[in-house]
Amino acid sequence: MVSRPVIELRRSLRLGDSLAMVVGIIVGSGIFRTPGLIAARLGRPWLTFVAWLLGAAIALLGALVFAELATRRPRAGGKYVFVMETFGWRAGFVVGWVESLVIYPAAIAAIGVVCGEYTGRLVGLPADAVRWVGVAFVALVTGVNLFGVRTGRWVQNVVTSAKVLALGGVVVIAFAAGTGAGWTGRLPDAPTGAAALAALAAAGQAVIWTYYGYPEVAKIAEEVVDPNRTIPRAFLLGIAIVAALYLSLNAAFLHVLPFETVAASNLVAGDMATAVFGARGGAVMAAIALLVVLASLNGNVFATPRVLFGLARDGLAPAGLAQVNRGGTPWTATLGVGLVGVGLAASGTFEWLLALAITLVLAVDGFTALALFRYRAREPSAPFRIPGYPVTPILFVALYATLLLGTAIATPRSTGVALLVIGLAYAVSRVTRKAPNETFAPPAASKG
Repeated sequence: MVSRPVIELRRSLRLGDSLAMVVGIIVGSGIFRTPGLIAARLGRPWLTFVAWLLGAAIALLGALVFAELATRRPRAGGKYVFVMETFGWRAGFVVGWVESLVIYPAAIAAIGVVCGEYTGRLVGLPADAVRWVGVAFVALVTGVNLFGVRTGRWVQNVVTSAKVLALGGVVVIAFAAGTGAGWTGRLPDAPTGAAALAALAAAGQAVIWTYYGYPEVAKIAEEVVDPNRTIPRAFLLGIAIVAALYLSLNAAFLHVLPFETVAASNLVAGDMATAVFGARGGAVMAAIALLVVLASLNGNVFATPRVLFGLARDGLAPAGLAQVNRGGTPWTATLGVGLVGVGLAASGTFEWLLALAITLVLAVDGFTALALFRYRAREPSAPFRIPGYPVTPILFVALYATLLLGTAIATPRSTGVALLVIGLAYAVSRVTRKAPNETFAPPAASKG
C-alpha cells in the first residue's frame, strides 16, 4: 500500500482568536429574541435572572467537558474525533457526517437569512428579497474564508470586537437613560411554587440555546497555538464574557422598559432602542444585530469545514475534501459546506431543518460527552482535567438527556426524523467499501 503524506493544519490561532470564535459564535440572534419569552414564562424580574444564571452554569458544565476533550485530542473535527477514538469509527462517521451535512449547514443557512432580514430593515428591502440577501451573505462569507485562515481570523476578530463594543455601549446608554422601570414589575399570572419550577425548566431550554456554541472551538483545536493552555482559557473566558454580556443586557432591558413591556415583546432590544434613541432606534438596533449575527455566521463557516477535512483525512470522506490551500484553509471542505449552506438558504426549507438540527445537537453532544468517561478510564492523566469528575460530566449528560426527552415529547416528528437521519448515516457507514485510515495524531504543539 502506498502511504500518503499526512496533511496538518498550521497552528496560528492564539487566545484572542479563539475567544473571538467562542464569543462570536455564541452571541447570535437569540439574545434579541429570547429575553421577552423568558420574562413572559417566569413573570418576575428576579426569576428571569435566575434563568440566565442557570444557563451560564450549564454552559460552564459543557465548556469544562469539551475543554478536557479538546485538550486530550487537539485535532481538526472536534466531536467526531472523540467519538471515533472511544466508540469506534462507525460512530465517528455518523457524528461527523450528521454535523457536516445537517446540523451546521442548516445553522449557517438560518444565520445567513437572519443577516438578510436585518439588512432588509436597514435599507428597506422587499420581503421576497430577504432570502436572496441571506444567500449572498453565506456566499460572501464562504468566499472570505477561502482566502485563508488569516483572512477568516481577521474578519472574526474585527466583527466580534465590534459587536461586543456595540452591545456594551447599548448597556451603558441604557443605564444612563433608563429609570429602572422594570425592576419591580410582576405579571398577574406569574407562576408560583412547583409551577414556578416547571416554568423555569421550560424557559431554561431557550436560555441554553442562547448560550450554545462553545463546542465549536474543539473543531479548530488543531490550529490553536499551545492548545493545552489556550483551549481551556478560551472556553472558560468565553463563557464568562458571554454570561456577563447577557446579564448586563437583560438588566439594561429592565432598566429602560416596564417588565410587562419586556414580557410582551418579541424583540426586546428593538423596543429598548426605540425608547432610548427614538425613531432611529430600530435602525440602530438593526445595525448592531447585523454585526452580531455576521460574527456568528463567519465563525460557523470557519469552523464547520474542519469536520469534513478531518473526516477526509481519516478516510471517512472523499480524499479531495482534505485539500488545503496556501492560506492554510481546507478549501474544498469550506467550499462544500458553503454550497450546502447556500442551497439551504435558497430553498426556504432551512427553518424546519434547523428545528431538526436542534434535536440532533442534543443527541450528538450528549453522546460525545460520554467519550470523556472512556478517555479517563484508559488515560487518567490529561493536559486539562475538569474539576468535580465524575459529577460534572454526569450532570451535563443527564441534563441533555432530559432536554432530549422533553424535545421528543414536544416535537415527536422532528425527533423521529432525527433518528432516521442517524440511522441512515449508520447504514451508509455499513456499506462503506474500505476501513478508515490509521488514526492521525499530530505532533506535539509548540508554544510559540
